[in-house]
Amino acid sequence: MKLNINKSDLLEPLLKVSGVIERRQTLPILSNIYFSLENGRLKLIGTDLEVQTSTLISISSGEKIKSTLPGRKFLDICRSLPDDAKMTMAFDENKVLIQTGKSRFTLRTLPAAEFPLFDELDYTNELSVDPDVLLKALNKTAFCMAQQDVRYYLNGLMLQLTNGDLQTVASDGHRLAFFKQTLEGNGASIDQVIIPRKAAQEFLRLLDKTENNVLIKFAKNHINLSIGDVELNAKLIDGRFPDFKNVIPDDTKHSFDIETQSFKSALMRVSILSNEKYKGIRLDLSNGLMKINANDSEQGEAEEEVSINYQGDDMSMGFNSNYLMEALNVINTETTKVSFTDTNSSCLLEDPNDVSSRFVIMPMRL
Repeated sequence: MKLNINKSDLLEPLLKVSGVIERRQTLPILSNIYFSLENGRLKLIGTDLEVQTSTLISISSGEKIKSTLPGRKFLDICRSLPDDAKMTMAFDENKVLIQTGKSRFTLRTLPAAEFPLFDELDYTNELSVDPDVLLKALNKTAFCMAQQDVRYYLNGLMLQLTNGDLQTVASDGHRLAFFKQTLEGNGASIDQVIIPRKAAQEFLRLLDKTENNVLIKFAKNHINLSIGDVELNAKLIDGRFPDFKNVIPDDTKHSFDIETQSFKSALMRVSILSNEKYKGIRLDLSNGLMKINANDSEQGEAEEEVSINYQGDDMSMGFNSNYLMEALNVINTETTKVSFTDTNSSCLLEDPNDVSSRFVIMPMRL
């Protein structure tokens, strides 16, 4: 069985499906990409058992091929070839010979029958979304997802649609990110689902490269995203996301506006001398001024002053500098509004002219 294909036709689809493949696998077959050619259609699939990404390529070939190839090695080979390379792939019983120009590569294959494909599912709800809206919804919240938390429902991103309002929320227990946008012409409602961390990250990666509308389909415990010629299926986290509305403060006593980039730059400089593990910094507020302090008993200390429009009692609050900077990274406006009630309360960051996204950070003791 032989296939002729251009590198330019193969590389981008390979990149799309290889993102879910872990470098270290307990099952060898999970390191491979499913490779199926039939009726002039080449299907590539990658999976880690929780997330499956697939894509189709149209090819002028009457061959019928079913096999699996080592995903990372195959991708590295394709990347290394000249852009105009023409590849010949000859499949034998347990190997494939790849030839182009004066280069030859032999890869061991595993039977396609051993590849753990997702079952066909019965989808009950679907939603068509502008890719820019969905990309924004994920970008504004995904960075707050927990990682390997025993509270399994935090290891993902909550998505729901309420009377046409798309909402995404993520929290790791120390901070929370919230986003809401009304989908024009869509008054539907879809109950909350929790998308696993890895699936959300793959959604982001694929959405960043498309202008096509995204079709989201929902089945029991599964979600499916169709983006052009790519499909991503993922198992949902079984559980309910905590009541996040009570976490977002509605009525704070104090607030100030600050230039976003200046705040971020000052935090970055001062945090150099914060504790390596906890990254704690202190914000000392007085009329018209904020001092940002960090102190590490083994390394030294740092302080920077920033002018703000705060008027009120002197206050001192401690926060994780990384949490503040990561929230500021997704506030794409010149000014950030910072709100709080007292020295022991959470801190709310938002665009003063747009409350579609809000970021809550819990204080820390220093």
